[in-house]
Amino acid sequence: MIDYFKGVYGINLLFRVHGSALYKGSIAGILAIIIYLLIELQWNSNRVSDDLDHPYGVGVLVSSVSLLIIFRANFGYQRYWEGVGAIHHSMSKFMDATMHVAVFHLQSKEYDGIRPPSFFDCDDLNKLN
Repeated sequence: MIDYFKGVYGINLLFRVHGSALYKGSIAGILAIIIYLLIELQWNSNRVSDDLDHPYGVGVLVSSVSLLIIFRANFGYQRYWEGVGAIHHSMSKFMDATMHVAVFHLQSKEYDGIRPPSFFDCDDLNKLN
């Protein structure tokens, strides 16, 4: 387990290498920026018009990215509640197993002194059956 020590505004956690995804993600991010700059400077230097100058082009990009984010959030929400349901189901099965063990365990004659009272212990109540 990683021990986190609070510093001033958590700045020491920003520069922590061990257990941080910042350094793993920054390598891929810097590589993507370099590739983007190479493409932009090399192949798109003589182009006059940009496709993103028109609002319809931007609208298509914004709506597609929004749709992807919504679907991803919805899948995460579904997975969370599926996990909660599975934990609830397993807890109920553990409770059932515990109750069965307790019920059948107390049937031994050793536990006559500590067993909770039952209707079968009273002969007067058993006459009604």
